Amino acid sequence: MVRPQHILVTGAAGYIGSALVRALLARGHAVTAVDSMIFGEQGLADLRHHARLQIRHMDTRALHRGHLTGMQAVVDLAGLSSELAAESDPAGAAAVNHRAQVRLAQLARSCGIPRYLLVSHCSVYGFTSAQESTETCPVRPLTHQAQHCLMAEAAILPLAMPGFAPSVVRLGLVHGHGSRMRLDLMVHAMVLSALRLHQITLDNQGMQFRGHVHLSDAVNGLMAVLMAPTGVVSRQIFNISHHNVSAAQVAEVIRMVLGGQIQINLHGGGRDLHHHRPTYRKAQDLLGYAPQVGLSEAVQELVDTLGPGTASELPEALAMRWVREILAQGREERAALEYTTDYERGASRLRKSWAGLTLSG
Repeated sequence: MVRPQHILVTGAAGYIGSALVRALLARGHAVTAVDSMIFGEQGLADLRHHARLQIRHMDTRALHRGHLTGMQAVVDLAGLSSELAAESDPAGAAAVNHRAQVRLAQLARSCGIPRYLLVSHCSVYGFTSAQESTETCPVRPLTHQAQHCLMAEAAILPLAMPGFAPSVVRLGLVHGHGSRMRLDLMVHAMVLSALRLHQITLDNQGMQFRGHVHLSDAVNGLMAVLMAPTGVVSRQIFNISHHNVSAAQVAEVIRMVLGGQIQINLHGGGRDLHHHRPTYRKAQDLLGYAPQVGLSEAVQELVDTLGPGTASELPEALAMRWVREILAQGREERAALEYTTDYERGASRLRKSWAGLTLSG
């Protein structure tokens, strides 16, 4: 039985963060939830008065030692989670998705917090013809977001020392109903297209493979890393995923769930060149991670959730549209941070050396 802890979660009002906060509270932990709320507060709205939850409406770049007092762990989910959003503002994405994460990890270590969990993404594998991508496989990031994830991983894992155990989780593509829904996620967007247009259109003939994982299984994977002995997870990377299927196979599952009345249009070309099959065997062997939700079950859940009642979605649910509106209106909160000369030199070296990097798994 794990003793209750006080855990700081960044990006806590987001799609994954709000689900993780709920899981932590359900297991008796206290949570400090940090989020800039640029995507809205709906994810935590029903938890505002929970006795073991403190919500901080702030940018993670403004966190200081006082905010981390009394914490036993930090889970860092903050950042621009959409690849398209990161591509539209590479400099801003680097500040949030790389430098802010490294700074928070350094701050957590200096405050004596035993654990730091960085939530990364399987997109760092890029394109590979290998049958599976393990945590020790070469990485080939194809987008700014993937590059920033990898740079953060490479800077944070070496911070490990006695009393400080940093870990990395690389998530597959997450899907499933959440308290703060995102409709721009791959499976969600395909289900919406099927429901509203009765068709699904795919580039690259739908042949690109990805790892997919249900939201509840993703949260269980994060919890497994967070609650494991530090000696097992310190300076380790874990893939948390489930189904390795192509986009065309996902479309076929959606058509099957909806009774076959969906047209699937396969086009050639397109910008999405990601193709990888992450294996979660390491998390299964070391942590007992065992995903439970099948893809057809998840699609049925989405069909029930995204049916006629979602004919006009909130702009917050479409991350790319919302980020563009924020940038256009100048509403993004930018905390003024001072970085040491040594840190900036180190960050510059990392930016130049990410290509071909293989991290210990």
